[in-house]
Amino acid sequence: MTIENRLEILDIDDSELLKAYFPAIQKLFIDAFGKPISKELWEWAYVENPFGSPKVSLAFDGERLVAHYAVIPMNLSSLETELQGFLSMTTMVASDYRRHQLFQKTAERVYARIERSQKPAVVFGFPNDQSAPGFRKRLGWDILDDFTVVTLTPEDIPKAQDVLNIISARSYFLNLSAKGVADWRCAKPGQEWIFREDISIKSHGQEHDVMYIAPGCTLSGLDDLNSFNMILPISRSQAIDAGWDNAFTYRFGYRQFNMADKLEFNVQMCMSDVF
Repeated sequence: MTIENRLEILDIDDSELLKAYFPAIQKLFIDAFGKPISKELWEWAYVENPFGSPKVSLAFDGERLVAHYAVIPMNLSSLETELQGFLSMTTMVASDYRRHQLFQKTAERVYARIERSQKPAVVFGFPNDQSAPGFRKRLGWDILDDFTVVTLTPEDIPKAQDVLNIISARSYFLNLSAKGVADWRCAKPGQEWIFREDISIKSHGQEHDVMYIAPGCTLSGLDDLNSFNMILPISRSQAIDAGWDNAFTYRFGYRQFNMADKLEFNVQMCMSDVF
């Protein structure tokens, strides 16, 4: 019997049901990433999520979990409307099963359930250099290199503010002003965030990351920091032309469902940095 004939794929859209599969997911995570996953972190993302339950497809060969594709709900907002959103994360295929298209098969099963809902939705993520080609070619994602992390000083604030001011009112972002969202997002194990009105900052040592800035908010409240890192909606070459030589691309990708108009995004660090 071939591997394809032996495989069984389970679709799980209920976080409580998913908890029973954590031991198998843990084993596959070690195989895929070379280290265990924190159960506390996993439950924060998959079980305690205020947006609801994840959508997961699990491929088993007998009792062994050999592939895992999942999205966790993370709705996005623009200044005009709200959109059902899902963050793609912890994509895994066992090292000895990577020639059987399990990445594509499990992902498309998740996407089919989103499609069947007939609700406008978007799946998004932050693929690295290795995974981006697969997401583009096999899953039909749009991959954007239009966002860049820059390190700013107080002297850079006016120039950075000019860049932020061009963001469209149609651009979708994770709204931490929504009820319960900030409490959950800031409760990620091992992190500590500071809120300054409509800006949130995560500090680690002497580094400060701007995780969230509300639309229309100014950066002037950050002028007491020696420096801080944030995402700007410009390419790396544009950042270098502006004098930010230490900039690096923050690649973003997405696939939209049940809607024709092309989406725009206001990508911020709070939308990633989940695992």
